[in-house]
Amino acid sequence: MDDDAERAPAPALLRDGAPDVGADTLRRLVSRSGVSAELRAGGRGEALRVLDASGNLLFEHRPDEGVTVISVPHGDLELRAPTGSVRVVAGKRVEVRAQEADLRVTEARLTARQLVTTVDRVREALGVLETRADRVIQRAKNVYTEVEELAQTRAGRVKLIAERTVHVLGKRALVRATEDVKIKGEKVHLA
Repeated sequence: MDDDAERAPAPALLRDGAPDVGADTLRRLVSRSGVSAELRAGGRGEALRVLDASGNLLFEHRPDEGVTVISVPHGDLELRAPTGSVRVVAGKRVEVRAQEADLRVTEARLTARQLVTTVDRVREALGVLETRADRVIQRAKNVYTEVEELAQTRAGRVKLIAERTVHVLGKRALVRATEDVKIKGEKVHLA
């Protein structure tokens, strides 16, 4: 018997070359499933590329440009570390673009020198909100605050400035001072 006839077919490793290799492709390996890896050279330097059976790009590394691309043309991309951590480290920027984002964590921390947010609408459902700051500055066209039970402000001094009118409305009103109470105005009406 011929030795070649007795040999079992090779496992689905990579076979070298393909009929559609372009002039800029230096080397190409193609698996039996059609997934291919190729080394290309072009005007921007060399590129190592992995493509699926349909020719869609899955991975590309361009060392001359310092760029590496992971692409999922169809379906989802999952990064999993069931017993470890996932870290994304960048020397310059990290950009995330999506139509929707969902983040679910037990505990989260954000540390930044400066944070700038631009949002059309924010809705928050919180158990307790605690803010500590050296200075809080708020600017708005209108501010509406509704409190079911107690709204309390404790401060060294409290100053309210209104360009037009100050309205205080309640079922009862109580002003108490341990020292002086002064009311100044061109007219003071007590009814």
